[in-house]
Amino acid sequence: MVDLEQFESFLSNYNDLMWDYINFWKWKLKVENKKEHILDDKHIETAFRRLSRILPRWQTYRPFDASKCLQILRKSLQRISDAYDTIRGYSLLEFNEAPNESLELIWHELGRTKERGGRINRTGRYYVVAICKPLMLLWGQTLAYDSLVRQKAPFWMPKDCRWSFEDWKRVTGEIQRYLKQNSQITDFLKKKSKEMYGTDSLVPYGEFLDYYYWCQGKCF
Repeated sequence: MVDLEQFESFLSNYNDLMWDYINFWKWKLKVENKKEHILDDKHIETAFRRLSRILPRWQTYRPFDASKCLQILRKSLQRISDAYDTIRGYSLLEFNEAPNESLELIWHELGRTKERGGRINRTGRYYVVAICKPLMLLWGQTLAYDSLVRQKAPFWMPKDCRWSFEDWKRVTGEIQRYLKQNSQITDFLKKKSKEMYGTDSLVPYGEFLDYYYWCQGKCF
């Protein structure tokens, strides 16, 4: 389902198209160690400023007022700090091992940014990009699942742009299983992470795959 030759071709434009992500990920790698992370008290304001510049450009909050959504995001980042610290060491290959309670808290807190008044949705269904675009930046292990990616990624996808936590877990778990069964792809992405970021200690599998399917949507 992933053509490595095509992926290599797409990556030739990666630096130009994904400089927002590249700069954020390099900063994250520079900051994080066993004790410090980008949502701790020392770094959370910088993380918010970086996100507040990127997410509107990525049309994360359209058609809503991005400034109001970002006000909610600022508070949500504080609420998910501990949960983020819990999951940040898990890669997409270990998705099923990441603590469900932490993931679900993050789901609701990022999802509420695009809800009226910033309220938790009692059904648990949110605009998937409102959650997954910032989480892809922060964690790197989820795809952003915008409309192009939802059309091109060859996995089961809910038809609606609003997903439940269970929807997201099911789709992301399916992608995890696909990667674990295809070592050529994971080896390729480890190599690319090493080349681009100087390390393969935490490969942004979700972002790389999101970019691949987004490019497919643009090209085909």
